[in-house]
Amino acid sequence: MGTADKTELRAKLLAARAGLAAERIAEARAQVRAHVLDRSGSARQVAAYRPLRTEPGSLELLDSLAARAVVLVPLLRADRDLDWTPWPTGGALSVDAIAAVDLVLAPALAVSEGGVRLGRGGGSYDRALARVPSGVPIWALIYDDELVDELPRDDWDVPVTGAITPSGWHDLRP
Repeated sequence: MGTADKTELRAKLLAARAGLAAERIAEARAQVRAHVLDRSGSARQVAAYRPLRTEPGSLELLDSLAARAVVLVPLLRADRDLDWTPWPTGGALSVDAIAAVDLVLAPALAVSEGGVRLGRGGGSYDRALARVPSGVPIWALIYDDELVDELPRDDWDVPVTGAITPSGWHDLRP
């Protein structure tokens, strides 16, 4: 699949999300939050993200995690890399702060059964996830219909180890 195909796939996925009713988004966020909290109890430091309008992550999830762990969220740098800051207090740390976490919650538009994550195409998360030590779980938060059989994989793609959807947990370890 070429760049044009990925661009078309991203547009299709974003359009589907844009068509979601507010009630469905709220319900999905509550379900995803419950699944993440159920499975992340031992995490002491979590890299997560501020969700965009239709993403299944939520500010409530960030607040719930921050009540029991250090939560880092990204700051987009001018070079499109990601710096990290504590949630909710702020203050830039460094691009390498993600290397100290014991769980990563990553945004995605789709994830394959083999752990390939399709992001928005900027490459920011690909660079950041490359800094995560081997063995640290990387979970993508997506909607149920965004877990697909197959996605194209580039050399720089870092696979995710799991996906959390409104319907539950999906182990994607190879």
